Amino acid sequence: MKKIIIIGGGIAGLSAGCYAKMNGYDTEIFEMHSLPGGLCTAWERKGYTFDFCIQWLFGTSPDSPFHKIWRELGAIQNKEVYYNRMPWKIHLKDHVINFYNDSDRLAKYLKEISPEDSSMIDELIDCINKFSVINKIPLQKPKELFNIIDIVKMIIYMLPIMKLVKKYGKTTINEFASMFKSPVLRQAIQYTEVSSGSDDYFAIPFVLANRHSGFPKGGSLSFARSIEQRYKDLGGRIQYNSKIKKILIENSKAVGIVLEDGREAKADIVISAADGYSTILKMLESKFINKKIRHLYEHEAVTPSLVQVSLGVDMKLSGEQALTEYLYELKEPITIAGKENKCILVRYYAFDPTFAPLGKSTLTVALPSESTYWEEIYSDKEKYKQEKKRIEEAVVSSLETIVPGIEEKIEVVNVATPMTIIRYTNNWKGSIMAFAKGPFLNIPRRLPKLLNFFMVGQWVGDSGVSGAAKSGRDILEYICKKDKKRFITTEP
Repeated sequence: MKKIIIIGGGIAGLSAGCYAKMNGYDTEIFEMHSLPGGLCTAWERKGYTFDFCIQWLFGTSPDSPFHKIWRELGAIQNKEVYYNRMPWKIHLKDHVINFYNDSDRLAKYLKEISPEDSSMIDELIDCINKFSVINKIPLQKPKELFNIIDIVKMIIYMLPIMKLVKKYGKTTINEFASMFKSPVLRQAIQYTEVSSGSDDYFAIPFVLANRHSGFPKGGSLSFARSIEQRYKDLGGRIQYNSKIKKILIENSKAVGIVLEDGREAKADIVISAADGYSTILKMLESKFINKKIRHLYEHEAVTPSLVQVSLGVDMKLSGEQALTEYLYELKEPITIAGKENKCILVRYYAFDPTFAPLGKSTLTVALPSESTYWEEIYSDKEKYKQEKKRIEEAVVSSLETIVPGIEEKIEVVNVATPMTIIRYTNNWKGSIMAFAKGPFLNIPRRLPKLLNFFMVGQWVGDSGVSGAAKSGRDILEYICKKDKKRFITTEP
């Protein structure tokens, strides 16, 4: 029986582990943190749960072809799923703009606000409708196993989106917003960038097209633990608090790992579901790299990191708009590392009763922030602590103008920074979704001149929680093909 070592116990690593066990491989996962899930995580403070990942999850609907993967991973069975009707509700100083995920309703609503922008609104709606094809694409085999027929089929499915890429591939959110005559719609569209984590215009139609994606009850960590349990039930082993120092190479083949504590573990195949930069430039000492890979890590932009202020309050906040992200224009900007944040993104979790004690509520506030500043001040613990406190006070002050009386009802506050991400996941630059244009970069899962080694997850362009899960599945299907084994999937 071949042994596979998997570096990283995030969703991609857990997925790879599950499918490896389904197909008869001996597996062991090594995870640097004490919890499963990687960035798909949450933490508890005084009875409150603060979620850090899932906004909406692709494939929660039984109608989605992707739903099969979540069932195979034991992630969705017996879980209630909450769905949203309005991804964004944007509070400007004098207007409130609702971005519904029903394209007909959205078109009618926006045209009532700005009839003079009808043609641009139609353009946006057309983009949303074309992006909705993503929800209907049949589950594909790994890209490494595509033949000409598979490529033609994929082109046919993706043709509507490919035309949009040609037209808007280099358009930013701000550039698209500038095409609107209404200053209200211009500003509202600009503020969606705070939520999307990207300045790419495509983030807007992509989010608004995912009307059948939901939020599993219990949130990110509960979701990750379900997959961890599936892996263990299949007989998989996972070692926590186990950081990898080096990947062992013999005759251009990956043969195992060396941990930070000096222990070694041998294997027939090594899969890295860890941070790409650390994997390629540190664990593999930059020995297996080409011009494309070098360009990625020297020039490609990554999705920005963030500061998240999480609060537990002794108030029952409305849970009617499940999953809606509220963006509030601020009276006083919050400055971080010299950059003014003119609006904040607030997520309310009252729709999920598991997030707070009865009669109380959890909410989070997200502010984009580059990691460089935080890495610079982190060595000065007092300065780092004071900066977190300053941001906490500014956020609480802003929330008081949004929800009067909330300040005196706060029972617990937690501030996570880009350094939180770096400490617990080692993500390069504290990025939350790796390369900004990852899905369009066609990053290979193998490295040049290195055998028996594969990479899965965000850093090879398999974006989002769902992309990470499929990445793990894909690589095992490919390994089975190489080993001349029939790829098997099961459900618990």
